[in-house]
Parts: sequence; C-alpha cells; structure tokens
Amino acid sequence: MRIATWNVNSAKQRMPRLLPWREQRRPDVVCLQETKLTDSAFHELLDAALAGLGYEVAHHGHGGFNGVALLSRVGLDDVVADFPGQPQYEGVTEARALSATCDGVRIHSLYVPNGREVGSPPLGRRALP
Repeated sequence: MRIATWNVNSAKQRMPRLLPWREQRRPDVVCLQETKLTDSAFHELLDAALAGLGYEVAHHGHGGFNGVALLSRVGLDDVVADFPGQPQYEGVTEARALSATCDGVRIHSLYVPNGREVGSPPLGRRALP
C-alpha cells in the first residue's frame, strides 16, 4: 500500500495541484492536513473528482485554521474524528485528527502545528488584550 501525506495549507488553493499530483504519484491512501474547510465545503469541492479516480473520502474540519482528510482507494472503514484526551484550545477540540482503517491498516491523519508552547494561542491567531 502506498501512503502519502501532505499539509496542503488550504485544500481550495491546492486543488489545481492535488489532482495532477495524485495522478503522478498514485498513492492508495492520502492524508491531508490544514484543509481550512468545513466538511460540507471540502466534500462539495473534491468528492466528485476524487470518486471519479476511485477514492473514498473522509474529512473533519470546521473551516479556518485546521481540518484533516483521508482519501483512500483501498477502503475507508471505521472512520473516527478526534481521539480520547485530545488537547483543546479555549475549550474547543480543534479538527486536527482523523483516523480510519484502510485495507486492514489503521491510518491517522494528524495536523500538529509546530511552534506552539503550552498556554500560547494557536499560530495564526492573535491573543486579545
């Protein structure tokens, strides 16, 4: 099984590159991070194109600064968003973890930004005075 991962930093902006890259590399499973889309926006943007290429799609996102997805040509079973004990920011569990079983292998797509310190606001957001 060929597995690829890509922090796309906006699925909408990377759409023109994503499909040709997928065709060139031919991964069986793709993990995407930082999609920056809601579930409905992600599915509206990509489901038809990816289904035509034989991929099942799972996405977990609220829009804005996070969002993760799994694309699979080898099955997408037991999809789970988040994980027990996942850290929260200001009482919110951000959309940074998605897992599924693909051809018998448990795959996790995780978006873990670099540079945070305990107690600091997320990157890209400014703390209010």
